[in-house]
Amino acid sequence: MRDFYRILLALLISLTAFQATAQLTENSPYSRFGLGDLYPSGSIRNIGMAGVGVASPNLEYINFLNPALLPTNRRLNLDTTIKYTMFEGALYGVGRSISDGALKQQSKSVNFQYLNIAFPVSNRWTTSISLNPYSNMSYDYHSGFDTAGLAVSTSNIGTGGLYTVNFANGVDLTRNFSAGLTASYVFGSTNEEYFTQLTSLDLSVQDQKYGINQRTSYSGFNFKPGLAYRNIFKTAVKEEEEHIYYNLGATYDFSGGLTSRRELTRQIRSNLNAVNEDTIISNTKMHAVLPSKLTVGFSIDKPVYWSVGVDFTYLSYSKYKNFDAGIDNFKNGYKIALGGEYKLKGQEVMKMPILRAGLSYQKTPFYFNGTQLNDFSVSLGGSIPVGRKDPRYKSKPLSRLNIALVAGQRGTTNDGLIRDRYFQVYLSFQTIDKWFERRRIE
Repeated sequence: MRDFYRILLALLISLTAFQATAQLTENSPYSRFGLGDLYPSGSIRNIGMAGVGVASPNLEYINFLNPALLPTNRRLNLDTTIKYTMFEGALYGVGRSISDGALKQQSKSVNFQYLNIAFPVSNRWTTSISLNPYSNMSYDYHSGFDTAGLAVSTSNIGTGGLYTVNFANGVDLTRNFSAGLTASYVFGSTNEEYFTQLTSLDLSVQDQKYGINQRTSYSGFNFKPGLAYRNIFKTAVKEEEEHIYYNLGATYDFSGGLTSRRELTRQIRSNLNAVNEDTIISNTKMHAVLPSKLTVGFSIDKPVYWSVGVDFTYLSYSKYKNFDAGIDNFKNGYKIALGGEYKLKGQEVMKMPILRAGLSYQKTPFYFNGTQLNDFSVSLGGSIPVGRKDPRYKSKPLSRLNIALVAGQRGTTNDGLIRDRYFQVYLSFQTIDKWFERRRIE
């Protein structure tokens, strides 16, 4: 438990430090549409492999990309008489460079990524509880012109996002086949402002802003079932070696329904952003529908030592419904990702660092000026064991520091579009320990 407290303290210190940098604001122009930019749904391990993981089990990590893989931590090499609990917390930083071909702007930010805990209920059943961001809206547009002795400037600013609290369960149905289900409560809000400022020699109108404040809140449930199959691909020649396995996996995120409320407020602000007039012009409620997502995957692995996998994801906006769904003009999209991991050789398996890499290509749902935007990225990652080995439990993996780096580009400067180049850094702390052990009195 001491390792857990040290890592939790380090995580809290990191969160406090990053909170001090809250003035760093990401400017992601395409987050203006829909619910904002969607966050990756996997762990730092998955992100380091370009998001691969729906069919990539690993006994040393929480496999929450596919709930059917949760029992992996019990099924592989760990002593099944010991019930280990896994905890992981993660942070995310991004730097962006956006350009329309003539102008360029850079921005950066640091955000919370997830908190996750997984614990075995029985030898076949594992449960996970997590808090994850679902989407992020962060854009800032400014323009201006002069007319009839007036300087006119406009600003469009959007902030906010959605989060999910997830309750996932995975069960081994047979020796080779497992199933799982993730139930998520989705909540959050976005805030968008559209303001015009007039500046002239007339002091009565100078530095006055006139515009609309639009706040939209969301809440509701969503569900994701998952399946996984694992079998021997190549039998080990020597008895002390591990077999090589192949894995199949699939998940489906349903088109979850959300209750959505939008309030439009007309405002007049001074140059200090003080609200001089605040008038509600509408307050509307509707039933929003999230886009559905199907992911299938295949991987080959030698437990603990290496893994290579490929995932295909199909994102459907055919049932997507929101206040601006007609204006946003989304198309169905897809993503192909290839990635793997390799544990560096050393004297003790549990103390070896791990290297990861992957690449992905995505046809995003964004569609503008007759062009559907592409997104290509390359990922690198790794894990470093930290702490000391517990002599009582020789099979227990050490706590780990995990990192993933992602560099990519979305969009292009052709056809009047915006090119979005990004560099993302993900960092997490993970610990494995016995939390729910019944004390014995001798």
